[in-house]
Amino acid sequence: MVKFTQPRCEQCGSKDNCLFNTCTKDELQEISDSKSCNIYKKGQVVFQEGSLPLGIFCLSKGMVKVAKLGSSGKEQILRIAKSGDFLGYRSLIGESRYRASAIALEDTIICLIPKAEFLELMRKNAMFYNGMMKVLCDVIESAENKLTDIAYKPVRGRIAEALILLDKAFDDREQITLTREDLAGFVGTVKETAIRVVSEFKHEKLIEIDKRSIKVINPEGLMRISNLYD
Repeated sequence: MVKFTQPRCEQCGSKDNCLFNTCTKDELQEISDSKSCNIYKKGQVVFQEGSLPLGIFCLSKGMVKVAKLGSSGKEQILRIAKSGDFLGYRSLIGESRYRASAIALEDTIICLIPKAEFLELMRKNAMFYNGMMKVLCDVIESAENKLTDIAYKPVRGRIAEALILLDKAFDDREQITLTREDLAGFVGTVKETAIRVVSEFKHEKLIEIDKRSIKVINPEGLMRISNLYD
């Protein structure tokens, strides 16, 4: 982790994709004055499962996986966060320890807004508060859908759905850059199975592969496979 002098929130390139776009000029100034920013190298831990939250993390640039270790020691990826997303808000609002860890998938710039500043913003700004409640509801719905998929949808359908979701998450890039191990962790399978299914999708001309990168070339085909098992 490297300390970094990040431009103020008003000039941040991710501001328009972030709930901070509901803030007034004065509120953005207060956030800028209170935050600290760091560069996390690929693979570095942003926060650790079991630790206490000190504030809310805002991704200015990059990608982060939120993951939890199962009883067998196998990593289960709960979600992928991108520029403009918040991290650690559920534990902060719920006044609990982190239930998962956050790890940088690439070199990532992240700002930490102190707990007191975030909670005060929630209290004062109704639009920001309502936006956070929607984010929480969306996360719960996504988690419920993922549990249902893992229970009932075959791995081929889960990987097809994951590639569609990741393609949207990487919407500012031409390719998805994710290890097969991370892809397996995202859908709840083993790496060998993920490699086999990805190879099948390449053969079926649904995707293209360049080393560790995946380019979705037929999202409709992936959607059909995903919906086949609904």
